Amino acid sequence: MPNQAIDLFYKIENPDKIIIMFVFNACASLGTSEALDLTKKTLEKMPKTFYSDSYILCSVLDALMKCGDVKYAESIYKSSTTKALPMYGAMMKDALMKCGDVKYAESIYNSSTTKALPMYGAMMKGYIKNNCPGKAINLFKQIENPSEVNLIVFFNVCAQLRTQEALSLVKQTVKKMRKSYYLNSRLLTSLLDAFIKCGDSSSGEILFSKMKKSVENYGNLMSGFNKENNPEKTLDLFNKMKNDALSRIGDYSISESMIKQMPDSFCHDNQIQTALIDMWGKIGYMDKAKEIFEKNLQPDQTMHNSMIHGYGLNGKSVEAIQHYHRLPKDFIDEITNISVLNARSHSGLIDEACSIFQSIRNKTETIYSAMIDCFSRGSFFEEAQKLIDECEHSHPPSVSMYS
Repeated sequence: MPNQAIDLFYKIENPDKIIIMFVFNACASLGTSEALDLTKKTLEKMPKTFYSDSYILCSVLDALMKCGDVKYAESIYKSSTTKALPMYGAMMKDALMKCGDVKYAESIYNSSTTKALPMYGAMMKGYIKNNCPGKAINLFKQIENPSEVNLIVFFNVCAQLRTQEALSLVKQTVKKMRKSYYLNSRLLTSLLDAFIKCGDSSSGEILFSKMKKSVENYGNLMSGFNKENNPEKTLDLFNKMKNDALSRIGDYSISESMIKQMPDSFCHDNQIQTALIDMWGKIGYMDKAKEIFEKNLQPDQTMHNSMIHGYGLNGKSVEAIQHYHRLPKDFIDEITNISVLNARSHSGLIDEACSIFQSIRNKTETIYSAMIDCFSRGSFFEEAQKLIDECEHSHPPSVSMYS
């Protein structure tokens, strides 16, 4: 993808700020000598007015560092008359993580009179990489309102320590954590890892039941059960993982064969039922998915979302919207809204999608992206651009809106 972005960039005569920032990000992802050469050439041709944009300068610093030209990055950083907070974060991150220069990063950090969340995150990541977990935890304690990235790094540090003191800190932090952060799968994976590594599989099991399942998370929890010498729970979780894997197979005969091997008691479990609904939806058998759903007297939020998503995948947008409108309001979350918008997008029902989009109070960046995709698929490019402009008034530019 970075190479495709660069190829497209060469065709643009007068790139704007966003395009230039994207090409720097693409060069940073590649990290090659050719990418470094393009970064420098783009920097030379870039309008002088762009140098006042901290986001562009951060992208430049990141590209230069990851392409190996640390000295050039330092010269740009030092020559900048206004050190924006994201620039401090970019320089600290690269000084610590690429060069291993803890003292230099600390001097940059200490020279800033205002400490922004990205700066804390950069320092904490550097401390972990340089085997200084204690310093990372001490720094975390100074943050009044930690961001999702700060929390991910903190949980990783606690998992590294594997002590009861670390576990106590994790539990204290979770009590204060914003509810919206529970939508971040990376954060939950880090938290689960911290619980397991610190010897608290019980808390890990409770968290696991509420989060999106992955092979990594299954393995982590099974490892915790093994350490506690609990083979029954390990085997039970393994069987659930096998069922979850069905939804990724996409083959009717294999799916049927594996379902027949399952004990009847397993088929009454909400998680397994949701996995089966997801599986049948992905391989095009929504009648079987609906059959499972209707047998459940108290379907949960995840099960409803799987049904809407399945309808969307199979071009059944009318069924998706009907199911959506039957949902209790407290069951509708970001995933539900995205699923129903995607269902409308693939069916070309723009008016219906607009109506739903307008009814959503908390429009996240991902919800905007889903609606922009809907407009683009219907060739309503002006409307898509207007929505991008509207979103960027309250959100930073996102690659997903342009892809």
